[in-house]
Amino acid sequence: MPTDEHREYIKKIVDAAPPLTPEQRARLRELLRPVAVQPQVNRERDPR
Repeated sequence: MPTDEHREYIKKIVDAAPPLTPEQRARLRELLRPVAVQPQVNRERDPR
């Protein structure tokens, strides 16, 4: 879950970006969100 500080950081980056459509701004915000930690994969049962 992003903190308020991280949300503000993302907002500043998005606001400072060149002119973007609302869809591009939403995509940029999505890309800058912290990624959830993925669970470990059991390689013996699921060799990805």
